[in-house]
Amino acid sequence: LILVLLAFVVLTLLSAVWGVLSWRATTYRISGGAFHLKRGVLQKSERSLPLEHVQSVNTVQGIVQRVFGVIELRLEAAGGGGEPEISLSALSRPAARELREELTRARRTLDEVGEPLEEPSPTVLRRLSTGELLVAGLTSGQIGVAISVVAGGSQIVDNLLPGDLAERLSEALLPRTVFAVLLLALFVALFAWVLAIFGTVLAHAGFTLSRSADGRYLHIKRGLLNRYETTVPIARIQAVRLVEGILRQPFGLAALRVESAGFGTEEGVSTVLFPLLRRREAEDFLRAAAPLFAAPLSSLEPLPARARGRYAFRSSVPALLVAAPLAFFLFPWGLLALTLVPPAALYGLVRHRAAGYALSEDRVVLRTRRLARTTVVAPRERLQSRGYSVSPIQKRRKLATLELEVASGRGGAAFRLVDLAGGAARGLVDALSARSR
Repeated sequence: LILVLLAFVVLTLLSAVWGVLSWRATTYRISGGAFHLKRGVLQKSERSLPLEHVQSVNTVQGIVQRVFGVIELRLEAAGGGGEPEISLSALSRPAARELREELTRARRTLDEVGEPLEEPSPTVLRRLSTGELLVAGLTSGQIGVAISVVAGGSQIVDNLLPGDLAERLSEALLPRTVFAVLLLALFVALFAWVLAIFGTVLAHAGFTLSRSADGRYLHIKRGLLNRYETTVPIARIQAVRLVEGILRQPFGLAALRVESAGFGTEEGVSTVLFPLLRRREAEDFLRAAAPLFAAPLSSLEPLPARARGRYAFRSSVPALLVAAPLAFFLFPWGLLALTLVPPAALYGLVRHRAAGYALSEDRVVLRTRRLARTTVVAPRERLQSRGYSVSPIQKRRKLATLELEVASGRGGAAFRLVDLAGGAARGLVDALSARSR
């Protein structure tokens, strides 16, 4: 044990010494329209990133970094995907702020000659209040992920329990199997819900959205333990998604997300623009934050009634695939599995009712539903591709599938609306193609 502790102490000291040497060997400067970085203790390396390729300058402060009063600064470049192009992991807060401002001034100088050096303070558009944060956690819809965590934890606990103790617990609960299962399910659901709330609080505490004085950038600050500061270039936003979870829609609540091209985010290709707001506020909110995406989100054109049966059938197929074998092999009790089919068909009808589309001035609006109801707003000029497809069955019913794609992350984000009228699909594609030429 003493040798293990001694080895741990030695490794910790060596790691600390190496970290200090690496930190002292790291230098950076801005010159010639580029950001230059030198680093390396034994093997030196130098990187240069042209400022016109820098799409965002973000900062992250984890728990350990907060203890030592330092910040990680990340430079995101066009096409960078989920990883930062350049990362400086141990800057003091004043140094990080100064470097960020210097990068902003240098990038602006490349775009506009004669731009004033002083950077006006950004305008705060909205802050997430404590009450809104708790509501966001209660309605986040992340309970499925939390249940997976609880299930994994319970498996670990089960493996750690002594065999005789696990056996005694099983014998004690066996006479009350139904009650025990219900009680366990309730406990898991409640505990998972608490975990989901806690996760939302950690991620979105102090969420603040600001817009730069020149209207080019949106600045996002969030996080309780790990603090994140993200810059989203408005010119890089390709589409906006209004997501109404099943726990939020009855209360008229939703979250706003943006699909951005040219740089990565913690979640991949999509960034939370604001975690909770009322659906009726979304248009005015977008008008203040990103006016190009402000479009009416109600009064959409519904799907034709002849598509209703197809939605019900498609949703029923998975339930039938599960119920049919159970009904056959576990007859007669297996017939109870067939009761899954009507709710599945009803779910398909709900999806049909939720779907819709609109062409509003310079923007196309699509609405679909899986579990959450999602409304997408994409300006015509942001569309990378637009088209429609028709299957043999759709052709008989005069239906089609509209397919749109915007740039996002390394690849693209695709949006599909299934079973709208064939003539409407052709009309939308023609209108979008004509305006994009």
